[in-house]
Formats: sequence, C-alpha cells, structure tokens
Amino acid sequence: MIFDRLPTKLLYVEDDDDVREIIAEALVDAGFDVTAESSAESALDRLGTAHYDIVVTDFNLKHETGAWLLQNASSKGYLVRTAAYVLTSERHPPGVDGYTVLRKPIDFGVLLATIATAAAPPPAESVVGLGAPLPVELELVLYVTSDAQESQKAIRNLRRALLPYDASRFRLTIFDVAHGGDEAWYQSLEEDRIIVTPTLVRKSPGPKTWIVGTLAPNAALEHLLASALGVRDPGA
Repeated sequence: MIFDRLPTKLLYVEDDDDVREIIAEALVDAGFDVTAESSAESALDRLGTAHYDIVVTDFNLKHETGAWLLQNASSKGYLVRTAAYVLTSERHPPGVDGYTVLRKPIDFGVLLATIATAAAPPPAESVVGLGAPLPVELELVLYVTSDAQESQKAIRNLRRALLPYDASRFRLTIFDVAHGGDEAWYQSLEEDRIIVTPTLVRKSPGPKTWIVGTLAPNAALEHLLASALGVRDPGA
C-alpha cells in the first residue's frame, strides 16, 4: 500500500488489451482505485463524468494520442487537481509539454514511486464550489504547479506536518495553477496575491500568512499550525 488513506482514483489509458489488463491489475494491487480505458476518446468521456486524482496514459493510442487526451481534458477543466503522466518510448513526443513523461520500458517500481507523489488527497481537502464549507479552526490554501518537483515536495511536507492533528479541525485546499480553474479559482489566486509556487496561505484565523517554498520542516510552519491548532493529537 503506497498511501494511508482512501484509495487514490486513477485513470489508466492503454490500447493494448494484454498490457492494459496486466498494468491495471498491478496498480490495483498497489492500492489504487483504477479505471482502465482503451482509447483517448473513451478516457475523455470518462473524465467528463468523474474526477480522478491521477491519469496515466500511453502516448501512442489508436486514433488519437495521449497528448490529444490531456490537451482536450485540460481545456474542458477536467484536470484541475489531477496529476497526469504520459508513458512513451518516443524521445520527443509532441504536445506533452507541462506533463510528466515517463520513458518506456519503465520499471514498475519507478512508476509507482513517481505517481505516489500525487497519491491520496490531503486530509480534509476541500472541493471548491460544492456548497458552504463547515466551520473549522484553521483554513489553509496551498498553491502548486502539479508537475513541478518543488510543488510535489511541498504537498508531501505539508501532509506530513498535518498528520498529527485532527483532520476535522482544519481545511486544506490545493490549487493547481498549471491547469487553471473556474471563476472562484482565479478570484482566490488574485486575492491571495500569489506570485510563485509553491505558496501556502493561512486564510484564517487572524490575518493571512504566507509561506513560500517546499514547506520542509521549519519553525514558521510549526508555529502556524500550533498557533491555530494547539496541542497535537495524543499518540499521533
């Protein structure tokens, strides 16, 4: 098991039936909630009906490519808060700028280690635009560029820092600036005056506080959490 909360929803796209079955089964065994599709077109339809935390797609598919899938899904807003990975044996696959490209053949352990950085939503991560949020003691927003290594480090470090605290006491929202979002997304970006990613913003209580960088263990982050949440959970 490569994460310790709810299974991460993963969409796997591969047009070779045998390969798709083998890899999908291995991903399920690793703890992912896997949906497998055989074409870019069917995968795009699937993304239009459900949110996935991760998309792993082969580049060379029948009819349309993996690049076509990701470009169209992104333009429709389907990849907000979704990490996307392209598997290919081509040295310079066109149309995949901004996405993580993994060269085939790839060791399955390397694949798992790579996509594990996007596995499992952070505790109490809120979904923007789904009704009034419940009151909490601490509201955090983390702005990231999902494909950037520094942002992935910030996500992991913040999750680790929050683990000792009761998830019902705080709300964390992660905004991926690489793929845009709705009007509320842009309004939040402007209001929080985000210049670089990763940036963590304490929205409440009290005045806003900004921490820029990978959020590696440091006094500023510890003070921010302790000032709002106090004593950590016993035994955490």
